[in-house]
Amino acid sequence: MWRLATILVLVTTLAAGCAADRPPEEITPDGLVRVPSRSAGGVYRAPDASFIQYRRVILEPPSIGFVKRWMDNHPDVSATEIARMRAETVLLFRQEFARELVERGPYEFAEDPAADVLLVVPTIDDLDIVAPESAVEPGTRTFTTGPVSMKVSGELRDAQTGKLVGRVITYQPPERYPFNELRIAKS
Repeated sequence: MWRLATILVLVTTLAAGCAADRPPEEITPDGLVRVPSRSAGGVYRAPDASFIQYRRVILEPPSIGFVKRWMDNHPDVSATEIARMRAETVLLFRQEFARELVERGPYEFAEDPAADVLLVVPTIDDLDIVAPESAVEPGTRTFTTGPVSMKVSGELRDAQTGKLVGRVITYQPPERYPFNELRIAKS
């Protein structure tokens, strides 16, 4: 009898442990479900969304927010310089997006909403430009111990209906170059 009770307790414990290993489904407040992706950030999609029909994209300019207290830590950077950095970031983002999803990828840019168009609404948050003064004066060089860090997310919407069909989030966390080496800061 003891042997049967011991086996029953052991089997029940093992079964409960196996059931607990299953991670919960990750669902955002707006109903998007996480799909397998890298752990830093994530890819989410609407459960009923299909992306097969999308062949073209409309890319809105990204909204840009600096890391908390960035402006306090860089008091010498003027409002004009901040506006220039924002404009340059928007331009660089569009160039990189075009290189990855249009030149190397399967998409084309679209001008107007249509059944095959995906609207991409990007956001850059926690932007930390470690050397904003770099290359401001011709002939000068600025060195830094780490690259720019940021969080980039993009809402994916059906361009015709405006319906949210997905979201992509990726992080470029603050890091240092190996061995604390210094590198020339540039865009």
